[in-house]
Amino acid sequence: MRHSRQSPKKSNMPVLDADKVLVEKYASDFSIPRELAEIIFRRFPEYSEARRFLFPSIDHLHDPRTIPDITVAAHEIIGTIKKGEGILIYTHDDVDGYTAAAVVYKALTDITRGSGTVHVYPIVREKDGYILNPRILRNYHEKGVKLLLTVDFGISNEENPRIAAQEGMRVVICDHHETRLTKFTVPSVDPKRRDSEYPFRELAGVGVAFKLAQFLYSEFFRMNAHEFYSLKKNFFPIVCVGTIADRVVLRNENRIFCAHGMELMNKIEDAWALCLHEDGAVDVNRLIREVVPTIGSAAYNDPALGIEFFVQKNLARVRECYKELKQTDQKRREEIDTLFSEVVTNAEVNSRFVLSLVPLSKQHYLGSIAARLRDYFKRNSLIIGIRDDKCIGELRSCDIDLYKLLYGMRRFFLDFGGHQKAAGFSMGKNNLEAFLDEVKDHLQNRQPDIANGCEPQICEPEALVRRSDVGMLKMLMPFGEGNPAPVLTDGVSAFTVDNSLNLIDKG
Repeated sequence: MRHSRQSPKKSNMPVLDADKVLVEKYASDFSIPRELAEIIFRRFPEYSEARRFLFPSIDHLHDPRTIPDITVAAHEIIGTIKKGEGILIYTHDDVDGYTAAAVVYKALTDITRGSGTVHVYPIVREKDGYILNPRILRNYHEKGVKLLLTVDFGISNEENPRIAAQEGMRVVICDHHETRLTKFTVPSVDPKRRDSEYPFRELAGVGVAFKLAQFLYSEFFRMNAHEFYSLKKNFFPIVCVGTIADRVVLRNENRIFCAHGMELMNKIEDAWALCLHEDGAVDVNRLIREVVPTIGSAAYNDPALGIEFFVQKNLARVRECYKELKQTDQKRREEIDTLFSEVVTNAEVNSRFVLSLVPLSKQHYLGSIAARLRDYFKRNSLIIGIRDDKCIGELRSCDIDLYKLLYGMRRFFLDFGGHQKAAGFSMGKNNLEAFLDEVKDHLQNRQPDIANGCEPQICEPEALVRRSDVGMLKMLMPFGEGNPAPVLTDGVSAFTVDNSLNLIDKG
């Protein structure tokens, strides 16, 4: 595609003469329009990186063997299965956790040949918090469970192995959350460990679960990578859903999971996919706007529905699950809208953060409201729900590493966990005043740890593109964290697109 062009506005960062050769090489070698080649070159000046981004291939997925403890974890799991002992998959109560649990459950069901010795428990935040609930473990131990396998959960708190041991369970942790620990008393599979040599640390929880599943198939069935990718191709759309839901960086392996998963999303015939197909094809926009929030609403009613949706083989039952989740999601949106208005009115706002203290009604609403507070005020946000003698906090970040912040204040908490940008805790009310004094001081005076993701970024147009030609951008999708939709100019004004390639003026 070629057309005569007028010069873009002078604010557009020019491509230097020395680089124009590479832009033309990208256009020629990749068989793409020059305008798209210019965008790619700005983002990926290294030729090999540009090729891998434009043409994400499962051949470029990394060997899971260098993830810490994955070998000993697999042997522990397989040994438990061979002894006929029960396994409990204990997971986080969000879409990343549900999908991670679904992948591992499907893998263990294959390995155990559906023996019924594999159980799944998604946490119920109000009663379980951010740490293992010994009562839940006790109940499953009485059912013959000997091994606890956490997915998207467990790495952040060094008390978890001790709690499991007290309830007579061995533990394997499979997680992607941040950890400051350097010594691990149980197998702990996490690419974010400080001693990790794995090439990509930004996998979602479901990405790490996929890697563990792949290694289990390799060890138990002697299945090589390509056999696994082919025979278990239905895993990819599930990993895609969890990866997009967790808002991880959409580059490297995460991009491969999303690209390959979306390619298969409307082709597979698993019951959950067929259910979604009944309302039309699933594209990235529908995934983000409808599917992820609907499945995520399981946490507000019955977290088990979030896993059943993916593992249930009966299509009629999956339809029932999705209908119930949609109704829950609609009710959740309405109640959060009402509560958010009250929270904004009473919020304490300064130059670095927004803080709100509220009576605790429904704990799961706190995370959504914290995210809204951050986006509304363009500041780091902290909301604390108070009920009786207990406080529940949720934080969302613009420029502070929240896990680092909470780790430094861990003496205040009953439990805590999270990422750089999203974290939470529970705490006795007796610690509230001291915690607030310290956290206010930290948030007000601390230098940013990470790039500010709340302030509007002044983006120079990346290329001159006619609005009628935005279809070329499909090769860049999905857009998200680490892969934003490009800012473009038509020579008159700036614009961008969403994941359905709808035009959005930049003003």
